[in-house]
Amino acid sequence: MSLESGLWTIYDLQLPLVEIDFSTYLLKEGYISQEDIENFNKAKALVRESYYLNRSNEDQIIEKLKEALSLLESIKPKKPFPPEMKIRFEELKRAIKEVLEKRDQGSS
Repeated sequence: MSLESGLWTIYDLQLPLVEIDFSTYLLKEGYISQEDIENFNKAKALVRESYYLNRSNEDQIIEKLKEALSLLESIKPKKPFPPEMKIRFEELKRAIKEVLEKRDQGSS
């Protein structure tokens, strides 16, 4: 998966689904805290920034994705996520990791 297609998948396909889960379901049901929502929103902003960066700034893109992944990893639900939410959330993190791993393999 290229950097561009990976970013597209993350930004256009996966991030919106997880955002809907977080905003409409999890906070109301008490699965996550307001701090977790803020971390998710910061991660979302970093992914958006990396998506719109000029592709020649690959190092900046990677740094923003690493920071976004770190923020997503910091989210710890109070109760286990429902199965479908857990799948979407884990897929989002996995997609970011894949982009980072491909980049690391390509620069070796």
